[in-house]
Amino acid sequence: MRAADRWRAELEAWVIPQRLLDAAEESPYGWSPWIWERMSAAARSVPLPITVELARGLAGEGGSVLDVGAGRGRVSLPLAVSGHDLTAVEPDAGMADGFEEEAARLGVAARLVRGRWPEVAGQVPQVDVVMSANVVYDVADIGPFVTALGSTARRGVVIEMTERHPRVTIAPLFRAVHGVDRPDGPSVDDLVEVIVEEIGVRPEVEHWERPALLWFENWDEILAFYGKRVTLPLARRSELRPLLEPQVTEEDGRLYVGKRMGRHSTLWWRPKR
Repeated sequence: MRAADRWRAELEAWVIPQRLLDAAEESPYGWSPWIWERMSAAARSVPLPITVELARGLAGEGGSVLDVGAGRGRVSLPLAVSGHDLTAVEPDAGMADGFEEEAARLGVAARLVRGRWPEVAGQVPQVDVVMSANVVYDVADIGPFVTALGSTARRGVVIEMTERHPRVTIAPLFRAVHGVDRPDGPSVDDLVEVIVEEIGVRPEVEHWERPALLWFENWDEILAFYGKRVTLPLARRSELRPLLEPQVTEEDGRLYVGKRMGRHSTLWWRPKR
């Protein structure tokens, strides 16, 4: 099986059974605006990820950068602050609005293209560096996605991701409350093989850690967040508390679930010419 086909198959294995979706009052997909706002604020208090430094180095002083799936600009707007010409692509209307708000708050200019990659690739110019952070696990058709990243970049492509699919951490909850097993991939290693197969380049990979950015004010927020993720009806969400309590820690009045240090990877390569 081709690497891109394995990637698609592993993502498709994450599809939640319809019987669970039918029983839930809320969709398990998507993120509430308060979550992104809170994570963006938390990111400002920790060192910039290595992704930013790699993109900055590849772009050179004042170089141009394209951020694909920019969200609220948490990763790429620091490059605009340091004088790089930034273009962002974002398909979600709420996230795109948030990107514009953050750019205005920082007092920087950045071009925003609303749409999904690579469908909107023709609407953006060639740039020195193309980056994409925490997006690839939402992309089943990964071959055209990474190929378009490479064809748009003059100097380099930088991709940030968690080492494994981020929902792996909630797989035990699915098993406990629904008796449903979840996949354990894909992973950064799988994406490396896709890039080799699709582009003919083996990317460099940097592994790194950073403190978890998502925190909760109280148990109501925790149960609402994880209850939505595992498609539990509202009346059953209290079942999650004994399952989650061993993973909860408190720091400065904030509650965190899971390991305080998250494991991430940044892949980068120079386009073949």
